[in-house]
Amino acid sequence: MTVCFTDIIVGGRYSRSQLAEIWGYKGHQALARGVVTPRYGNVIILFVTEKKQTFQEQYEDKLIGKVLEWEGPTDHFAEDRMVHTATNGDEIHIFHRVIHHSEFTYLGRAAITDVKVNSQHPSKFKFTFV
Repeated sequence: MTVCFTDIIVGGRYSRSQLAEIWGYKGHQALARGVVTPRYGNVIILFVTEKKQTFQEQYEDKLIGKVLEWEGPTDHFAEDRMVHTATNGDEIHIFHRVIHHSEFTYLGRAAITDVKVNSQHPSKFKFTFV
């Protein structure tokens, strides 16, 4: 199964369950992480929540106009792949919400404009939308 964005509208609001259904997953659990890398295809999907539940890791993520400032996960999952998207053919797509338990807004395909890789702490990324 390949994840496709043909039916996903920039500015549209989606739950993980709706996206799982659109993309043919058995359940939303396949999209439960903040960084999702579907098995087939060349996409990296970020699910960004600014105000997280208190028991979750409190990454500092914020959308300022058309720039997303984002801290990568502490396990650095797919980080190297993200850093090299300009040369490896991968695409980064971002879904954003201000507060947990609300729907995500699809912001679109993004490009990294700045990154500070840090192996001891979350790396810091800045994205703009293409």
